[in-house]
Amino acid sequence: MIEVKVKRNNKGNPVSVEVKGHALFAPHGSDIVCAAVSVLTQTVIFALEDLVGVKLPVKMEEGSLLITSLPEMERKQEEKCYLLLETMLLGLEETAKAYPHHILFKNE
Repeated sequence: MIEVKVKRNNKGNPVSVEVKGHALFAPHGSDIVCAAVSVLTQTVIFALEDLVGVKLPVKMEEGSLLITSLPEMERKQEEKCYLLLETMLLGLEETAKAYPHHILFKNE
C-alpha cells in the first residue's frame, strides 16, 4: 500500500509531504496506481523547478518521496508553490478514493 502523509502549517498550507510504498495493484511495470502516483508527484516537482523557479528539498528513491521544510520564497513564488502542491495533493487524494485498498491518504 502507498501511504501519503501531509503535514500543514497553522495557515493550512502543506509544509511536508511523504509518499512511500507500492500500491501492489498489478505486477511491477504494469501497476497503474503506482504510475498515477509517480506522475502526479514528479510532474509537480518538475513544474516547481522549471516554471516557478523553486527547488524543493526532495528525497526521491524507489517507492519513496519526501518533501520537507519548504525554502524561503518570494510571495508570488510561494502562492504558486502552494497551488501546485495542493493540486498534487488533490490528485493523490482522489486517486486514494478511487483505490482505497492501495493508497492511504492522511492529513496530519
